[in-house]
Amino acid sequence: TTAAPAAPAATEAAGSEAAGGEAKEADTQAAADDWKWERKVTIVCPWGVGGGADGTLRPLQPILEKELGVPVEIVNVEGAGGANGIDFTYKQPADGYTFVLGTQSHIMLDLQKILPVDFKQEFRPVSKLVHSINIIASSKKAMEGKYTNFDEFVAYAKEHPQELTCGMLTATGADSVSLKQTLAGGLGCGITEVEQYVKIVNYSSGSELSSAMVGGHININITGADEIKGLIESGDIVPLISMSENRMSSFPNVECTGEHNIDSYVGTWRGIFCRMDTPDAAVNSMAAALKKAWDSPEYQEFLKNASYLDREGYADAADFQKLIDSEYVTFEDYLKGAGLIK
Repeated sequence: TTAAPAAPAATEAAGSEAAGGEAKEADTQAAADDWKWERKVTIVCPWGVGGGADGTLRPLQPILEKELGVPVEIVNVEGAGGANGIDFTYKQPADGYTFVLGTQSHIMLDLQKILPVDFKQEFRPVSKLVHSINIIASSKKAMEGKYTNFDEFVAYAKEHPQELTCGMLTATGADSVSLKQTLAGGLGCGITEVEQYVKIVNYSSGSELSSAMVGGHININITGADEIKGLIESGDIVPLISMSENRMSSFPNVECTGEHNIDSYVGTWRGIFCRMDTPDAAVNSMAAALKKAWDSPEYQEFLKNASYLDREGYADAADFQKLIDSEYVTFEDYLKGAGLIK
């Protein structure tokens, strides 16, 4: 009986919270409507043409141009594992006309103090676009006579230490986490011991890495299925395993790490960021345009074909920030365990 009066209070609180949420949404919309785009918008891609990061932006570009009513230019500033693109963006005016694509790799670089700026303090999220499932894929040419699946790959690596090679774009980033978690699980070793068995080779662009795979110069790489779908379909590259709890909808015949009881489900998310001091009205206007572009039939078709709909991709700034905060903790634990930071 004493608890009965609490119900109206809870209802009132819920109503107040809902009203507050509606008011906040109205304020955000008003701020977005206050912003008028007057010239070209630049989105910096901290990696080269042909990779997954660049590939996420290219189909978005023409749709976003229609929403904003001004040209949108994608500027590739590659190098230093994604650090150069952040440095370039930070040096541009925070006037609402420069944004940058960010990934977990920037969290990793930030934690290791490799970035030229404090990413967490100097950049703010606008919208998350995709959250992919990574795969370990093998060069068809390089695997011949050695292995045909993931189990055989790790067995060969044990018997022939450092003969097999793995190519990647960001050895200090999130891809490295997923790769080493997966290989360590298969090899039955610690993450710091993986390179005793498989040699890591760094590449500066996705196109260069794909060429090395097709040519048989390296054995495997970690990648998003969307990045090499054409090469998989042509038979030049063979997917060995997906780093996911369940098999991918687009490649149901490819086994997943969940089947091997290997917890390597990080996946690569990609989202839009800007400098912290960018005008709120510009950020809100860009966020609104990105949501409309993401919901468009054209971009949804791209997401479907690239296997990006197996995981929840889009997130607004608030939910994106929560994910970022949680992954700062996850990756800090990983880097400490790997002995890369104290």
